[in-house]
Amino acid sequence: MLVNIVGGIRRGRFEEVGDQDWLDIIQLNVMSGFRTARLAIPMMRERGGGSIVFVSSVFGREKGGPGLSIYNTTKSALISAAGIMALELAPDGIRVNCVAPGSIQFPGGSWDKRVKADPEGMRAFVKANLPLGRFGRGEEVGDVVTFLASQRASLITGACIAVDGAQGRSLV
Repeated sequence: MLVNIVGGIRRGRFEEVGDQDWLDIIQLNVMSGFRTARLAIPMMRERGGGSIVFVSSVFGREKGGPGLSIYNTTKSALISAAGIMALELAPDGIRVNCVAPGSIQFPGGSWDKRVKADPEGMRAFVKANLPLGRFGRGEEVGDVVTFLASQRASLITGACIAVDGAQGRSLV
């Protein structure tokens, strides 16, 4: 199995972010996973199959909002490529899927820092945006990744599974 979970963000209005900003985040969010997948595919073929899971984002499935053009573009690219890879690699027994986490809080992460810096503002954010009334946990995303990588998900390929507690508003 291969799980591509690396990612980062660079915020800025579309007309204000430069080519280097785009290139940096495309390299981090997209190309690093694609390169790793290209290295893993021959080994998976030799073994008779495997599973590749890309960690995208709820914002890869829908509009994320102002200042997120680079992030949204790169996270939606993962979903698109995974779908094509699933078609191409199915004859080799290699499944390719994505998970799309919503707002996940973990120690030291960006949501954790925001909660500590502005507890009242974050309570209002949770109330307005997170239907389950809480941030997700890394373990919840990990459980879905583990399932997708396992043989229990042997018929699932080309899918993007939201792990967002109904935060997302996408119909697909």
